[in-house]
Amino acid sequence: MNLFIFGVFLVFVKINLQLLDTGVFFYVTNAAGYLLIYSGIRQLREEFQTLRRLAPYVLVMVLHSIGFAVLNGTGHSIQTIPLSGSLPTILAVSLALLAVAGMGMVFYILHEVITAVRSDDSSAFPKVGSLEKMPVMLFILLLVTCVLFFAAPSAASILMIVLLSAEVMFIASFSAKLRTI
Repeated sequence: MNLFIFGVFLVFVKINLQLLDTGVFFYVTNAAGYLLIYSGIRQLREEFQTLRRLAPYVLVMVLHSIGFAVLNGTGHSIQTIPLSGSLPTILAVSLALLAVAGMGMVFYILHEVITAVRSDDSSAFPKVGSLEKMPVMLFILLLVTCVLFFAAPSAASILMIVLLSAEVMFIASFSAKLRTI
């Protein structure tokens, strides 16, 4: 489970507070984080059979992160596509939606892992309390941040700080809960 937690940490913790980060480092750490999450899920799926179906999603996120790292490394990031015509605008919006969907995917993976670990009869992890609801709350906060990114960018920056803080609190709580098992 330590690989899983460290992978989540790499995906969550970023030094840039922009919603749509276009740095190669951002996506390289995401790819490394998803690889660690994949390794952690592989270790856990023997004990928790329902986690078997998560592995393909995590591998898609590895490819997603590598793809965005390559795009950004070659100067073709969301922010550098000229919005001079219909096709480039559609491409930029599609990439932005794909990037945001990628951000939300980690919350789905976390939710499924917590649900699988909690629902297992042999598990010593039955009392997760609010921890089980955290991935959904973090996802809602991400969606609100995305809306504010276009409507009120300064408010979105504040919400990015709140989101990052909540993610760190989630990692600390999840890790502490696992140590009690």
